[in-house]
Amino acid sequence: MSESPRTFHPRAFLLATWAVTVCSNAFYISPAPVFPDMRSDLGISNAQAGALISVYLVAILLFQVPAGYVIDRRDPRRIIVGSSLLVLGLSLVMYLVPRYDVLLTLRFLTGIPVAFLFVPSAYLVSRAFAETPGRAVGVFLSGPPTGVALGNLLGPSVAQAFGWPTVFIAFTLPWLALLPLFYVYARDLPPRRQEPFTLSDYLAAFRNLELWKVGAVFACSYAAYIFYSSWSPTYLVDSGIASAALLGILSAAIPAAGILSRPVGGYLAETTFRADKRRVPMIAFLALVGASAFVPFLGLGAIPFLVAAGFLAQFPFSVYYILSAQIMPQKFTGTAYAFMNTISLIGGAISPGLAGVLVDMTGSFLSAFAMIAATAALGFVLIAATRER
Repeated sequence: MSESPRTFHPRAFLLATWAVTVCSNAFYISPAPVFPDMRSDLGISNAQAGALISVYLVAILLFQVPAGYVIDRRDPRRIIVGSSLLVLGLSLVMYLVPRYDVLLTLRFLTGIPVAFLFVPSAYLVSRAFAETPGRAVGVFLSGPPTGVALGNLLGPSVAQAFGWPTVFIAFTLPWLALLPLFYVYARDLPPRRQEPFTLSDYLAAFRNLELWKVGAVFACSYAAYIFYSSWSPTYLVDSGIASAALLGILSAAIPAAGILSRPVGGYLAETTFRADKRRVPMIAFLALVGASAFVPFLGLGAIPFLVAAGFLAQFPFSVYYILSAQIMPQKFTGTAYAFMNTISLIGGAISPGLAGVLVDMTGSFLSAFAMIAATAALGFVLIAATRER
């Protein structure tokens, strides 16, 4: 007598996958809220402390597209579990050996398996909700800002109670419970037939101009997101607008706005704007141009606009993954997602540094906000130039 097939529970699978992603992003940001303690104990500079975040992102950037190649050739479920366990092991060494040279090396090494975590997770979520991938991916994409918010919120309390090295394992240890849950729910996801392809086929897929257009549009959105998340507190302090207490709230509120905006953008792309998903980023870019142009002249009234800008910058994120999956052949869906991640990180890497240069050159944040307004205008032009989908 044959066993009856197990029932797949897509919502439970989405929740487990989302929780794994929340932990990985809390781990990513975990050094930031304890930088003062680390500087004091390790005798390092601000630049050295910041490098613990930068090298992690550089590793992800370097290995993201190779990860897409592997994801399209192997079972993503095993990749996620294996990568998570590797991150957990490396984080444990960081906790046990909290020396700066060790931490810097291990943060880079940890970024490599993390490059094999986010993309296969997003891809599996889109497969699990094949009828409504935009909405499901939008919900999944609320995981990163949730993780960053939790890491910033809980990191100082963890450090105060157990010492700052504990932040490196505080957000990876929950994987010991989450990974078995992920495996239980993921194993019932119908397996995808891995279509064979050559390296030549793989490289040829990147010649699609539409893919590069969507990638450039995502870079514009991500550039705005990182600009507002990183520079808004400094702008408010230098302008004498906000108190120290309010700064903490705003520093969390601007990126945390994506917890709502990313799912809403995916939902609207598959409902109100299903005939032309480009309208989601078009609306976001037009509103961002206006917000960026007005903020420097609003004084205290700029605060709600800054939070709104954080919302708008993240509003179209899920749409870009869905558009890229429609552009690339189905056998390269993992690569399409990996490509979007890579290009977006490039935009995020450029904007905060360029904004700082402009502020130093002009002595005013007006030039930086003008740069972001121009970036949003460019994003609008680029998405308008892509095919209607």
